[in-house]
Amino acid sequence: MAVSYAALIDLIRDRATAAPSLVGIAGAVAVGKTTIVRALATGLESHGRRVRVLSTDAFLLPNAVLNERGLLMRKGFPESYDDAAIRAALGRLRAGRSADVPVYSHGAYDIVAGTSETITAADVVLIEGIVALQSPTVDHLDLAVYVDAAEPCVRDWFIERFARLTAAAADDASSFYHPLVQMPLEQLRQLAAATWDGINAPNLHQHIAPSAARADVVVVKTADHSIAELRIATP
Repeated sequence: MAVSYAALIDLIRDRATAAPSLVGIAGAVAVGKTTIVRALATGLESHGRRVRVLSTDAFLLPNAVLNERGLLMRKGFPESYDDAAIRAALGRLRAGRSADVPVYSHGAYDIVAGTSETITAADVVLIEGIVALQSPTVDHLDLAVYVDAAEPCVRDWFIERFARLTAAAADDASSFYHPLVQMPLEQLRQLAAATWDGINAPNLHQHIAPSAARADVVVVKTADHSIAELRIATP
């Protein structure tokens, strides 16, 4: 029987009792972290908790910097993040203060220059991203959640998402995906598969999956995106 989001929401309510509580949600690219975070935020708010969501994508170095450092093809790996900015922002949130963070655009596939978002003080801050259970982020967490699924499923989800983002960019010349709009679908899917195999899979194996060892809760998903199991670490 599938596990409902309510069970995970109740678990967070039980474990994250002191405000502000910082809850990290990590997992592979395209595993469905954002969908789970939205459900958690809605559920926690329905129980009277003030909730804010922070994506670790906000701390990616700009593409121009990554290119200068030869890291553009390692985007998403630990070295592609601004660790000092992570520490500063989470330190402020931990102290119950607001934090200004950069804005990341998935359409542009880059940090939006000259813009920022204010994450205000809250009872619970949900910190979502592939590095959420890696240092330095994990050092600030009250509760660590890892979203897991069979890698072939996640690879398929990534390919489908890549295709959807490309289709959605048809009328947006500023999108990173716009130059791919005219590519035949099969060729586009092959490009997405190569991206997974060459970048996302190595990052998953080397950095993301090992961070599950730091999780207080592992959320196990099935091929239809339902939650099959919550594996709770012994305190």
